[in-house]
Amino acid sequence: MSPRLATPADNERLLELFGAVPMQGELVLSTQRSPDFFRLYDIQRGTAEVWVHEAAEGLSAMGTFFAREGWLDGRACRVGYLGDLRTRFSARRQRSVARFYGPLLEEVARRLGVETFLTSVMATNAAALQALVRRRERRVAQPEYTLLRRFSAVSVHFTHRRAPRPGRFHVRRARPEDVPAMVALLDADHRTRPFGYRYDQGELQHRLAHWPGLGVDGCYLAFDERGALVGCTSVWDPHEVKRYRVLAYRGSMRWVKWGYDAMATVLRSPRLPEPGQDFRYFYLCDTSITGDNPAILRALVERVYADHQDRGYHFFSLYMGEADPLQPALRGFFQRRLDFHLYAVTPASLAGRPPPPGGRTGFEMALA
Repeated sequence: MSPRLATPADNERLLELFGAVPMQGELVLSTQRSPDFFRLYDIQRGTAEVWVHEAAEGLSAMGTFFAREGWLDGRACRVGYLGDLRTRFSARRQRSVARFYGPLLEEVARRLGVETFLTSVMATNAAALQALVRRRERRVAQPEYTLLRRFSAVSVHFTHRRAPRPGRFHVRRARPEDVPAMVALLDADHRTRPFGYRYDQGELQHRLAHWPGLGVDGCYLAFDERGALVGCTSVWDPHEVKRYRVLAYRGSMRWVKWGYDAMATVLRSPRLPEPGQDFRYFYLCDTSITGDNPAILRALVERVYADHQDRGYHFFSLYMGEADPLQPALRGFFQRRLDFHLYAVTPASLAGRPPPPGGRTGFEMALA
């Protein structure tokens, strides 16, 4: 059977398949999107197409193509993202995805006006890297995968009470009258990023209006001694649209959990979830740091930590690139890192083009 577009009538089956294929590793996680699989894309500006492959026993594979307005090389363009890829063993064995993926990407890219898509793959997911990235002549219209960045989803855990230290930068929560200045900072930053967002077209205002739980008072601003805005970030708890559920602790993670829970008991902080339970966490989004100065990010992180340390969260997550100049901002915090590869994916008919330029990308980890 050929792939087809999913509809709201497929919601329950999409949720079942999406949660049934976990992220493997020493910490086994499944992503939960109930009650509405489509909601994560409904809150974004752009076009989302969820495609499914159906077998006799039900949905055997799925994946999402998403397209939005963005920046590349300082010019406006359409930016794509590939995500939500889940396949049952039967589909992998029959190579259903391999047969249809290339031609489908060609058709969707032409129709949505996208030349290059982004996608993230867990660094330890050898099966996905083998199936998607490795070049093979027999794969029909195989897309070209170009490694853009190695990055980590860094989890900063709430382990003990901390207060912001005095420093060069003053941090406070945003007020409605601060939104134009925050937009200006983000816009100037994202125009220079490969695959940046169109903050000049109301991206921040849209997020504040449509992302559940995100408000102006969840935005944090950093000012220098002269009162100039030099950094910003937003706190977003995605539990209404996305949650991470622990399925198992394996290998060294069993000892990590034992030690962490013992420490949490003493410090009266949240213990790690038991298998079957969800993490409580939030993301740092809309982050822009002038000059990649780690002292600015440090001031923001310290204030965010202090404001949320007694709210029952296990951690908050932020993007950190390989050899990122912002890494010193997190020294002294208890961290866990989940490593990923970020790829630019080009349809086979457009393969061989020069790779996108270097520098920090517009990839928003919270939406992946």
